[in-house]
Amino acid sequence: DDAAVISSKYCAYGEGDGCEDLAEGNPLILELQRKSAANKEAIQQDARNAFYMKNYPDWFASVGKTMVKKPDGTFIVVNDEELAQLKANNKIGLEYAKTMGGKFTDVTQKPIMVLKE
Repeated sequence: DDAAVISSKYCAYGEGDGCEDLAEGNPLILELQRKSAANKEAIQQDARNAFYMKNYPDWFASVGKTMVKKPDGTFIVVNDEELAQLKANNKIGLEYAKTMGGKFTDVTQKPIMVLKE
């Protein structure tokens, strides 16, 4: 009794062996796959930021630390005293997380503190 192995071709972010088959020649699907491939890095960065901001701020707050996003998109962690100093020097702003390629505000996330240049 040989069981057949079911496999499907891979297609993610508009890239992979299965994309053409999944599109079935549909120009709209092909265009969406092309756009996904072009925006892959931004989509992945949005997902990382969403993960960080949903999972880490409360933990850091419990130990007297705050996550602050730098202008380059990376994060730093500052203690309460450092945060107070940054705020006093007007070096902290707020950013509201976006989703869907920056088209919509992600209301599932709290505003992000951002370090001003």
